[in-house]
Amino acid sequence: MSLYTIVFDNIHYLGMIWDSTQVAQLSNNDMDHRIDMNGFPIRHGDVFKEPVRVSFEERGKEDEGLAKPDIAALQGRLYLSKAAYDVLADLLKEDGEFLPLIDEGGNNAYLFTPLRIAEDIDALDTALSKKNEWGDIEHLAFFEEKLKDWMVFRAEFNGYYTLQCKEIVKITIQRAKLTGVFFTPDLGNYFSNQFDEKVISDH
Repeated sequence: MSLYTIVFDNIHYLGMIWDSTQVAQLSNNDMDHRIDMNGFPIRHGDVFKEPVRVSFEERGKEDEGLAKPDIAALQGRLYLSKAAYDVLADLLKEDGEFLPLIDEGGNNAYLFTPLRIAEDIDALDTALSKKNEWGDIEHLAFFEEKLKDWMVFRAEFNGYYTLQCKEIVKITIQRAKLTGVFFTPDLGNYFSNQFDEKVISDH
């Protein structure tokens, strides 16, 4: 079984922007539910009773000409356009929660918050998973046989910050030609500027 980390391609695509004022109001400024700041693996459906507003805008010269993605990776979670949701919902529904969003054009979308954590089933290989002296991930490894029933998952070891997936998720996204992300077997690496352009474009 092959595992990959899902990486947002911020070289070619615009990042998602939260309406932080709305998030603060709907969450009563409860930090557990400040989804604009907090990517922790908890459910938010009982808190957000209306779609959360998001946008994709050019915020500087470096964003000029960038496209709006179908998928964006956000602190271990996924923004899914309606098209991406239609493709991935059945595949991911057992592994997390979908929260309705609405963008600046009035288009429906979703935030997918993965709730599967490797350490909960002792699937993190603690002997091989390493951090450097600054706390950055040098290597992330898992006992793959323990993860056979999960499509996607995260790890407490790196603060839930990256989303790992099985090959079927990668293949499904690629076959549907959904844009915005690429995949690496270098688990835990989410810096798109560390990858060769061919790796990104061949996603």
